[in-house]
Amino acid sequence: MRTFEEQFERVKRWYVGFEKIDQGKAHHAHSDYYQDDVYAFFLNCYHLKDWIKNDHTVPGPVRGKVEDFINKSDCLKICADICNALKHLELKRPPRGGKTPDWIGRKFQLLLGGGQPTLGVKYSLMTGKGPKDAFELAEECVREWEQFIKANIT
Repeated sequence: MRTFEEQFERVKRWYVGFEKIDQGKAHHAHSDYYQDDVYAFFLNCYHLKDWIKNDHTVPGPVRGKVEDFINKSDCLKICADICNALKHLELKRPPRGGKTPDWIGRKFQLLLGGGQPTLGVKYSLMTGKGPKDAFELAEECVREWEQFIKANIT
């Protein structure tokens, strides 16, 4: 049987991939592939809520409070806004965080020597609360989901 835990494990795998991009990994692809992996993290992270809402092993009252949980979490509101901006060419509803986050920068660090080149990429966002490091946002999102799951489901 498929449960929300399957999606949460997927979120954590995308997080590990994002961490490698942030800290540096063997450089073997165009940098757009790294950006796609970062996007995939936020898409999967936000959609964990749909898995929780539709998982009948999760108590009904918990499924009913997932949206409220996201709306009370600064980092998950930004995650939701990133996800919706990526999915839709034109947004029909106002962003949860007050402003659609803008990708404002990528800083590359290329390390040569000792074999294959290593590339690290730091991504930055402009949010309704100011600039934000995208990986720090990812860390906060995973931590928020862990706390919600621990407090409400496990």
